[in-house]
Amino acid sequence: MSRTIGIAALGLVIAMGGCASNRADTGAVAEEVKGYCAQRLGDGRIDPVREKILIPLTIGEPQPIEMLANRTYPTDEERTAIHALSEAQTACQKFASQRMGSPPSYRSSSQDRIAASLSELYAGEITYGEFARSMLFIGARDQAAREDLEQAMQARQRWMEIDAAN
Repeated sequence: MSRTIGIAALGLVIAMGGCASNRADTGAVAEEVKGYCAQRLGDGRIDPVREKILIPLTIGEPQPIEMLANRTYPTDEERTAIHALSEAQTACQKFASQRMGSPPSYRSSSQDRIAASLSELYAGEITYGEFARSMLFIGARDQAAREDLEQAMQARQRWMEIDAAN
């Protein structure tokens, strides 16, 4: 979660133009969001799946091999925990958006993919291992999209410098 929130904070700083006072404000807001999310994800109702799902659900983090290899489907008790995890994840995203603004479109797409994978796990359509692998794939797509955006922003900056010189 901290990496996800940190990336969102970085995007906000870039959008604000990198002003020093805005960086301090963004850092404080990012810490507030991290604290809120940690509290939500600390909900005891999530405990039955903590050894089967890497929590917080962090985009781009490696998944432990035992999670990748888990071929079991959720039990009824675990479905209740997955539902609580989904609620916590949604609340965290909503709070982050309220405090920091909407995430970039690539990150919104990643969050939608995570929600879809959680719903598939909840429905018993995929195993815990398949969920862990989906998190890896979501992370890879998210990173590629972020890199594409960064390259586009750099290209835009170069062209703005050329336009300003003319």
